Amino acid sequence: MTRFHDWDDDSVTVAIIPQPCANCGDLVDRVRLSLEVITSSGSDFVGINTVAKTPCCDGRRNSVYPAEYLAKLLDHLKTCPNHSRIT
Repeated sequence: MTRFHDWDDDSVTVAIIPQPCANCGDLVDRVRLSLEVITSSGSDFVGINTVAKTPCCDGRRNSVYPAEYLAKLLDHLKTCPNHSRIT
């Protein structure tokens, strides 16, 4: 992640290298990263995954950004008074 566009308590919108959306074909230059809980078939907690969604159609993309780092970043942005939203 090199540039924040926006953020809230649950997600961060970041710049990416422009590329066509796999779902609708629109050219996208940002994605919204959020965390998703992974459970087993018995509803037991397994882990957390980073989900990337495109702003054009909410299409899901693979995200290589580590969930642990995103969780720390979201927690930091929620609690640090020195950060304001960037639009």
